[in-house]
Amino acid sequence: MAKSLLASSLLKRLLEQYRTRLTARGQYLLWAVLVLATLGLDTQRNQVFKLFAVLAAIFFVALLFAFLPRPKIRLDCRLPTRVTALTPIPIRARVIATDGRLGDFCFAIPPPRDHRRDIRLTPERTFLEAKRGEPVDLAVQLQAMRRGRYVLGGPEVRGADPLRLALTRPTALAEQVLLVYPRFNAMEEFIIPVGRRYQPGGIPLASNTGDAIEFVGTREYREGDPIKHIHWRFWARRGGPVVKEYQEEYFCRIAVILDTFLPAKPTAGEERAFEAAISLTASIADYFSRGEYIVDILAAGPDIYEVSAGRSLAYLENILDVLACLEPCPQAPFRTISPALFDKLAQITTVVAVLLDWDGQREEFLRRVKALGTAVCALVVHAGETREPWQHVGEDLGSMSLMTPADIEKALDAAAQGGAVAHRPGA
Repeated sequence: MAKSLLASSLLKRLLEQYRTRLTARGQYLLWAVLVLATLGLDTQRNQVFKLFAVLAAIFFVALLFAFLPRPKIRLDCRLPTRVTALTPIPIRARVIATDGRLGDFCFAIPPPRDHRRDIRLTPERTFLEAKRGEPVDLAVQLQAMRRGRYVLGGPEVRGADPLRLALTRPTALAEQVLLVYPRFNAMEEFIIPVGRRYQPGGIPLASNTGDAIEFVGTREYREGDPIKHIHWRFWARRGGPVVKEYQEEYFCRIAVILDTFLPAKPTAGEERAFEAAISLTASIADYFSRGEYIVDILAAGPDIYEVSAGRSLAYLENILDVLACLEPCPQAPFRTISPALFDKLAQITTVVAVLLDWDGQREEFLRRVKALGTAVCALVVHAGETREPWQHVGEDLGSMSLMTPADIEKALDAAAQGGAVAHRPGA
């Protein structure tokens, strides 16, 4: 058992060295040397061994360069912290050689080890020549193929031999976490049933939407009025106590609820619907961030996030951070989240629910929300017939509609072709 683990560890290490210390042409040369070595075993029948000897000597000399010290350079390269799936992002780097012993270098950004196919870097490696003290600027394009949380290796520079076959150990920056947001588009219109509720916390607990807290006039002091509302200057002018009057604060506050229930072994269609629902939720959140609404709560499966608090908070990034890392839930979440969520719905005026199917449990949940006096907007993302018919609910529950994953993907593709796909990378 121990020997098997040791062999496996050694094999992984050799493969890692093969990928990182040999360039593409160096890998081709290695395989050519191995093939020629096999063909040239019989030296009396052919002369292949001569070609093998030449190529093996070149490869051996190149390997000697791989044992040179790390290159002495100054590297300046900033990686993005947040990107949107399938959106190409340019990355710029500057390399300054501080030692003139090596002139050939190789710049690269190592992709995540376990998700190499999910992060594409074009080109994967960039070769450059740098003289001592002279900066060299270069650019790489990064494209994330799917949402998620990834750990990118730090940008690195390795020295290369003159034929650029083998590479030295790297001089690298620190690794960095990359959040990949789901694709979403800038919706031009999204109609929801709205209402208004009095907010006892006033405008400091909301954003700059709704009825502003404004001074609307004065009146005579009445017993029980707060002292802080006394208009002292007007009192001195009039000769009697006068208080200020303010307009009450009412706001439209929204909760977005995302259904994350998938079976333990979901089908490809169910996973497609799940990703489409996440993209739809991100598009809705982006629309609200540009509109006259306040999104306070994001409920994703069994978890509840308070995404806005305070005045003029840019809460969109908070929602997208959650959606980037969201995983499906194998247990139906509505009974789990109901008690905690209903405690927070006292000041919520509208609930927008993005569902993956329709059944009695989901209907019961939304009817309880409706009974609180909260407006309901339900969007079902599902391909084919839902588990139970939803059309009979009609206007009794609220606004309802059905969208297929293909509908959402078509809208995203159309927005991408028109250059209207929303992209909010972080600093």
